[in-house]
Amino acid sequence: YMGINLTCPISGEKRDNSVVRVVSALVLIIITGIVLLAVLISPQIAAIVGGLLTIDFIIRGFIKPKYSILGILARIIASGLNLPKDMVDNGPKVFAARVGVVFSLGITILYGLNLFIPGTVVLSILVICAVLESVFSFCVGCFVYSLFPPKIGCILAKEFFK
Repeated sequence: YMGINLTCPISGEKRDNSVVRVVSALVLIIITGIVLLAVLISPQIAAIVGGLLTIDFIIRGFIKPKYSILGILARIIASGLNLPKDMVDNGPKVFAARVGVVFSLGITILYGLNLFIPGTVVLSILVICAVLESVFSFCVGCFVYSLFPPKIGCILAKEFFK
């Protein structure tokens, strides 16, 4: 993580970063599908897929990643590809998934309201984050999480993200 100090874990658990990177690649594939649906069929149909993506982010960020469809697929893929386990702190990844909820919900709402350009702008931000995570193992949400002073990060984690 390029020397970033990821402090104050939300859960104290560890997560396999190889699986997280595969999840990000799957998110990227879904986002591509959302764009194609929005362009070729309608933004409202794309909003339905965006809603499903939002549900998966909610499961990963607020419930348990092991129940996420994308998480299950990613574990199967990572195991099948024999990717090395790279255990990292779960807290920043949970924070990043919760930020993903905001962006995917924004896409869902904007496309649902037929606001193609604003929806695509929000979607583009999520694309950038997914590419950085899946290709370069750089988690933008984790980076933002690490910028909070430890006391504020802990307060935010405990009060707003629990």
